[in-house]
Amino acid sequence: MRRRKRARSTLRKSALIGVAAIMAAACTRGAGAGDKAGGRGEPVVLRVAEGAADSSTNLAVAEFVRRVGELSDGDMRIQLLPDWGGTEPMVEQNIVRGVAEGKVDLGLVGTRVFDTLGVRSFQALTAPMLIDSYSLEQAVIGSDIPARMLGGLGTLKVTGLAVLGDGLRKPIAVEGPLLGPADWQGVTFAAFRSQGQAEAVQALGARATDLWNIGLTSALASGEVQGFENNLFVYRAAGRQGNAPYVTANVNLWPRTVAVVANPDRLSRLTAVQEGWLRQAAKEAAAHSTSLVEHEDQIVTDLCQAGARFANASEADLAKLRAAFAPVYSSLERDPQTKSFITRIEVLKRSTPAGAALAIPPGCTGPAPDSARGGVTSEDSIAGTWTTGKITENEWVRAFIAAGGTEKEAHSSFGATGTTHWSLRFDSGSFMLIQQDGSIGYNTLYRVNGDGTLTLWSGDCTHPAMYRYDLTSKTLRLHTLTQCSSHDAPYNTALFASFPFTRSG
Repeated sequence: MRRRKRARSTLRKSALIGVAAIMAAACTRGAGAGDKAGGRGEPVVLRVAEGAADSSTNLAVAEFVRRVGELSDGDMRIQLLPDWGGTEPMVEQNIVRGVAEGKVDLGLVGTRVFDTLGVRSFQALTAPMLIDSYSLEQAVIGSDIPARMLGGLGTLKVTGLAVLGDGLRKPIAVEGPLLGPADWQGVTFAAFRSQGQAEAVQALGARATDLWNIGLTSALASGEVQGFENNLFVYRAAGRQGNAPYVTANVNLWPRTVAVVANPDRLSRLTAVQEGWLRQAAKEAAAHSTSLVEHEDQIVTDLCQAGARFANASEADLAKLRAAFAPVYSSLERDPQTKSFITRIEVLKRSTPAGAALAIPPGCTGPAPDSARGGVTSEDSIAGTWTTGKITENEWVRAFIAAGGTEKEAHSSFGATGTTHWSLRFDSGSFMLIQQDGSIGYNTLYRVNGDGTLTLWSGDCTHPAMYRYDLTSKTLRLHTLTQCSSHDAPYNTALFASFPFTRSG
């Protein structure tokens, strides 16, 4: 069994398994360590560090991995290393340093990170409310601007291959929508660690924090953090609409843009053909990146049905936001290169139609329904931690096939996780799937119902999953009633409803 740490579960299969775990398993299975491609010998294997930007929530990253395999006809493979840089706010900085030191061959990091490492050339990409439509983002990605920005990475001893586009980041809040600057006053607002993004948050009168992942989820639930920025695809996947249901639909703070960076020495050991495959894959993934995420209508519908509520800022609110951001632009434009990039993007903006506004379905405005929030009944009998015994590959394959999956996919999914013991933790409406090394594989909301059933939310689902549970003092067994999609059935049913869980905490 191939041992791989996987912080995001392969159980969110409707949106994630197709672009992440199976792809990663296919890219690593049978891979050797040779540098030379040719014939049908051992393929070139490139170790790629993923952090916050990974193939489960960034479709362009998954496209890059796929194109490497296709262009090389399998002679070059990507070995994805999820959460390589850790789970703390410094994860992206750690990845850049790891690539520079040759600990990994390539890294995937948000461009926002570079201003914390002394490189300012990317700051125009996250200048507040500058790139505010997918058509403009595509125009910027397709211009010579990213290549010029990547040229500044030499000081960090990494080589930039491409900048991939991703979803536009909107303000999302706990108590009500963040419309004008008055709504931001005194709010603690989470954004990834970046000097420019922190300055933008502070310019609106909010306190900036760089909490993310499970720390952010917990802080939203406790009230420590009242808002954060996210694109709709990731917001749905994270399942945070229960704790933070209010989305400002027509405020796009900035896009998430991802840099593909490589270790120069590793590149130099590739043949010209091999390096060509890698660069071409990165170029093609960048060219298609925005088209992979720009269609958000179905995501909005899904989020509405899961309890999220959308609101539009007024023209007066938008004008006040832009005025509040004026000091941020003054700071950014002290750097001549950043100023020139901002000017170039403003020129593109004037000539690029913004496209249709995000459509808000009927009934998706106003207060969020109480039923959308995770929670517990007065008798949360399953609260605590429950752990499987050791699951062998044969046991997993049998359970997976019984749940409607194929034998081939069963073997692939087992090898992709590297986990033989799983734990379920139920704690005051917050559910975690925990791997045997203690890392969080999945985090969402749950509710124990009064009829002996359990509701488990997932950001990838239009409707929550439901299970009937049998409970003794020491053993928990789940029985699937509904899954959020046909793709989920083999994975979630195979794990949640095929093996007994013993109370361990």
